[in-house]
Amino acid sequence: MTVAVGDTAPDFELYGREAGDGPRYRLSDALQEGGVVLQFFPLPFTGVCEAQMCAVRDGIDAYDGAGVTVWGITGHYPQLIAAWDDAVGLNVPILADYDHQVSAAYVGLYDGSQQEGSLPQNLRLTSKRSVVGIDRAGIVRSVWISEKSGVGPSDEVVAQAIAAASGA
Repeated sequence: MTVAVGDTAPDFELYGREAGDGPRYRLSDALQEGGVVLQFFPLPFTGVCEAQMCAVRDGIDAYDGAGVTVWGITGHYPQLIAAWDDAVGLNVPILADYDHQVSAAYVGLYDGSQQEGSLPQNLRLTSKRSVVGIDRAGIVRSVWISEKSGVGPSDEVVAQAIAAASGA
């Protein structure tokens, strides 16, 4: 089951690039500061994922200006995320959903039949490429999910998620 507009967002806590002693990111803590936009993506070091998250990095002023926190979420380990972040310089938290529970609860997982473009064929149990906007009260206000892994969110989708999360 995945989230829909109007649902209460399930709380979660994930590591970022620094597992173990590093900070953990809890949705309920971030919501105390304002809305949150979650950018789910399948796999670091691939073209569409890099384009999606570099667009977040390059457009961070839109999130900050709206008072919205943005996190990337992928079903991979902190060490891979750290290597990718070091190579690309994302400057936004990328969270490690390596047991895929958050991705499954929010947006679902690709089963291997939907990959196209830069992802290896038949790669299973990867986060569906998605953008979810959650308002400060913890209500899901925007959901976009790509059924094809090679199709990233448009600028309009991202702008709608930011506006929805900010309550605009």
